[in-house]
Formats: sequence, C-alpha cells, structure tokens
Amino acid sequence: MPTSSTFIIAVTWCILGFAIYYFLSNNKAFASRIGKLSRKFDSQGNQVLIQRMLGLLFLGIISALIIILHPGLEPMDYGLTFIFLAAPPWWAYLVIPLILVLGINAARQKGNLELYPQIRSRNWTPAMVFISGMSWVLFLLGYEFLFRGFLLHASLDIMAAGPAIALNCALYAFAHFYKGPGETFGAIPVGAFLCYLTIVTGNIWCAIVLHAIMALSNEWFSLYFHPEIEIVKAR
Repeated sequence: MPTSSTFIIAVTWCILGFAIYYFLSNNKAFASRIGKLSRKFDSQGNQVLIQRMLGLLFLGIISALIIILHPGLEPMDYGLTFIFLAAPPWWAYLVIPLILVLGINAARQKGNLELYPQIRSRNWTPAMVFISGMSWVLFLLGYEFLFRGFLLHASLDIMAAGPAIALNCALYAFAHFYKGPGETFGAIPVGAFLCYLTIVTGNIWCAIVLHAIMALSNEWFSLYFHPEIEIVKAR
C-alpha cells in the first residue's frame, strides 16, 4: 500500500532523475560515446535524439521500475492504465485548436526560431520529420509518467489535490528553468491543466496527447516558418 515513503521516493527521484537526465543529455562527450541513433541526422541531431531517449529512460522507464520494485505497487496505480475514471470535460477539447492557433503565432517569433526545431539540420526529409516526431512522443511518454504519473499520484496519496498540483507545477516549472522565463512561467498553467485532466480521467494519456500536440505542432510550424530550413524529398 502507498505510504509517505512512496511520496518521498517520488519527489527524490523527480529531482534526482531529472538532474541525471539533464546533465547526461547535455554532455556531448557522453553522446559521442553512444554514437548515432539515425544516419539521417548529423551529430547535433543525433545528440537531440539521444537526449529524448535518455528522457524516456530516466524519467519514464526507471520511474516504472522503481514502482514495480516497491512491494504492493504497480505502474497502473500511477496513471499508466487505459482505464478511465471519467471522460475529459467537453471544454477540454477546445484546448487543441487553441494550442494550434497559439503555436502558429509563436512559431513565427524570432525567439522561438532560435530554439526550435531543436534539431538544426538545414534540409529535412519526410523520414527525418517522422523520426524526430516519434522521438518527441517517446520522450513525452517518460516525461509525463514522471510528473503526472509517479509524482502526482504519490502526492495525492498523502495530500489534497490542491497542494499536490501546486507541488507538481513547482517542480515542473523548475524543470523548464534552463529554457528561459517564458517556458518556465508558461509551464505553471500548462502543468496545472495537465494535472487536472490526469486526476479527472485517472490516467496520464490525456496529458501525453496534449503535450505531444504542443511539441509536435511547435516543431512542424517552426520547420515551416524557419527561413533557413527546407523540407526536401527523400534522397
């Protein structure tokens, strides 16, 4: 049965696991030892792919293993289930067109184009777009399982929803600190909304889908609007 020890483990791993992921994923020497994940990308592109796979490993897979190794706990107790307690409220679906409209506007901005797409290849083939997109989805599966799965559900075991969401958003915003104030403060309302949907539905899939729509639309819009990037036919 979940106890306060589970909550302590979840918070500790949220901080420690993210720190390990961050420092390894930004270590070019470490990435070079792993080598290329895809021959379609250069060294910078492969480093980004490795970053995302490290996120899946440290934020998702190891989080699930910690839960599995804890007596009496299973990943499905922490949102990794296809059972829905309830459907998302009807107005939640309005967030999708809102994400797309805001994404189109943001993608045109100079500050966004300096950061995205994360892979800075000048010429993208459809295969590269697909590989990058899949790596985003896998990364976000691990990311959401750590924050809206392990951390949120472990918090709800010992505290009310309000404090649990507040703690989640605080750590979630801190995880965006290295991306600048815009994404750091923007993570707070986004995190709160994803926590709410997770609590209502009882699983992390709505959070994963919405986060994936945000990430993929931003990447695709950035590819389209970036003046130095072109989509070319497969060679």
